[in-house]
Amino acid sequence: MQLKIFFKSTILLAVLISSSVVYAQQQQRKTPEERAQNQIAWMQQNLNLTKDQNTKSYDILIAHARGMDQARSSGTGNLREQMQDLNVKKDNDIKLVLTPDQFQKYQQHEAEMKQQMQQRRGSQQGGGMQQGGQ
Repeated sequence: MQLKIFFKSTILLAVLISSSVVYAQQQQRKTPEERAQNQIAWMQQNLNLTKDQNTKSYDILIAHARGMDQARSSGTGNLREQMQDLNVKKDNDIKLVLTPDQFQKYQQHEAEMKQQMQQRRGSQQGGGMQQGGQ
């Protein structure tokens, strides 16, 4: 009887793990255009962009998203360093387009998003390990 419960639990666990992997892959499959569009939508809603700012910002964001995809797929060099360089370039370019107040709001949003991403990664990587070690 216990063996039957063990097998059912194992199968359930395998299904849950595989479905979460599929979901994560679907989230990462957004095109550069989709990612840039999501970012520009936030900027339009929260920063009151002018038409010129909107066009220039979208061009910067699409170039950044394409650069990130290219860095991921190239497999050469230090990926983390390449991505950091791309992020710095994007922020410098965006700073030239936005007003100081808009850029401050933009930076605050970027910092919040980075923090959320780190929290998600931390809970995915270390959540189960920490519980077992305590």
